[in-house]
Amino acid sequence: MASAKYSPAPEIKALAEELIQKYHKHLVDFSVKLEYVFIDKTPKSKGREVWGSCKKISGQNAFLANQQEGSDPFFVVTIPEPIWEALSLNSRTALVDHYLCYAWAEANQKEDDDEADPVKLVLESPDLVEFSCIVRRHGLWRDEAKALLDAFANKSKDSEDSDASEDSDASEDSDASEDSDDE
Repeated sequence: MASAKYSPAPEIKALAEELIQKYHKHLVDFSVKLEYVFIDKTPKSKGREVWGSCKKISGQNAFLANQQEGSDPFFVVTIPEPIWEALSLNSRTALVDHYLCYAWAEANQKEDDDEADPVKLVLESPDLVEFSCIVRRHGLWRDEAKALLDAFANKSKDSEDSDASEDSDASEDSDASEDSDDE
């Protein structure tokens, strides 16, 4: 089997830069370097498609990637090009935002170590990892699951409010255009 091929992903980078400014300011505040790449095939894990990854690159790998700039750690977001091409803009945005959530930067608290980097990069874990069969059998038994459901309910409510507002605006526009037609 041929090995996977990687290529630059300027589309992902452009979308990520917008999302970082809006939702991931800590990455800007700590001047975190991120790279974005496409992979030409969709990998699978345990029979499921892997839609992407965010990895922290450090040590020797960071040195090899940045020989001219040193060996500062950074993150790389990788998304399979076939997945990217099949998604709508809204889904692409959610996918990139999802992987940016893994990239976390914070001030390094090691005060006793003079050589410690001032910034600590870590890979965050998702808020919830659960099996659908457990939810079917036991319901939302964890606080994290309840919080996720509440977030979904609030998002759905916001969408409904937005839709109702658009419908109201549309009917007002419709009324206005009918009024102008009568003149």
